[in-house]
Amino acid sequence: MEEMKKFYQEFTPKTIRKWEKGAKENPDAEWSCNKINEILPFIKKVMPRIGRNQSLFGLSIISLLGKPKNEGEIIRYGLEPLLKAGVLTEEEMNKIIEWFQKTKPTWNSGGAGDFTKEFEIEGKKYRLITDSYRNYRDLNLQVVH
Repeated sequence: MEEMKKFYQEFTPKTIRKWEKGAKENPDAEWSCNKINEILPFIKKVMPRIGRNQSLFGLSIISLLGKPKNEGEIIRYGLEPLLKAGVLTEEEMNKIIEWFQKTKPTWNSGGAGDFTKEFEIEGKKYRLITDSYRNYRDLNLQVVH
């Protein structure tokens, strides 16, 4: 899976400890318009892979520039932790893969919200949402208030 490293970063217990420390020192610290304290429950439960590229519209679980040739495999790899944690079903994972495969990269925004799912972890509400912007296609995590 060496090839996947160019698309994803892995959350590790060490990374989480750093985020927890930073959030404790600065409770207002944010990542892509989400307070770190609010996304930590998701990160701890799911230990997601996150996109090496990040969106302004949330924590990018997947962020693809252009159309890589092994797109389905790349997307499935990024979604595996969400499936394993019970955040996504197999059917939902397939819908996300289909969205990425049918959506063409475009400079203007498009496809926002073609897939959305709200869920809760430890009393915090989250939303997964697709978006296409500036030739990137993303699956982002947002905190729902």
